[in-house]
Amino acid sequence: MMPGSNAVGRWPARRIVLAAALAAVACAAGAALWWQTHRLPRRFAPVVEGRLYRSGEVLPGHLQRLQREHGIQRVVSLLNAEAPVTAAERRTAEYLGIEWHNVPLPGNGASTAADRRRILDLLTEPDAPPTLVHCAAGAHRTGLAVGLYRLRCQHWPLEDVLAELRRFGFKESPWRANMLDALAQEAAAICQEQAAQ
Repeated sequence: MMPGSNAVGRWPARRIVLAAALAAVACAAGAALWWQTHRLPRRFAPVVEGRLYRSGEVLPGHLQRLQREHGIQRVVSLLNAEAPVTAAERRTAEYLGIEWHNVPLPGNGASTAADRRRILDLLTEPDAPPTLVHCAAGAHRTGLAVGLYRLRCQHWPLEDVLAELRRFGFKESPWRANMLDALAQEAAAICQEQAAQ
């Protein structure tokens, strides 16, 4: 046997192993992409089963699945309507015949009284189809929207609303204090309305 002939004989085996490893990586990446596109959005959960749902960012594949499996026929997006992912969501909703509404709130969840009224009007419309409200993570802006609904429609105490916020990943910080203030103001307004009756 000539010196080095063993190394030459191993070269094709190394190529096969390398090709197999690259194929495995490609398959894993493809599976991850398929999973990301076809599974439910992050933090997806019912608020009122069959009527109102919440989640994080919605990809086009998510919308198809949500429509098919949960009957979603209306989306309330709290994201910037001009962002590419939001524009893609809006186009997919239109293609699927899903109503699409936008109440854009900044990342810290700052909102005006008019923003909050619009959100509540959309979530409480009596004849509304099954609705999904969402932001990017499904924790902060979505938590504000769901919190307003819980206070106004389900008469939850503010403490329970805040506990649910935390369960869905709400991170308290001075940057997001406006959201907690908005919920406290809504709870106080409800108390005043009840006292006036």
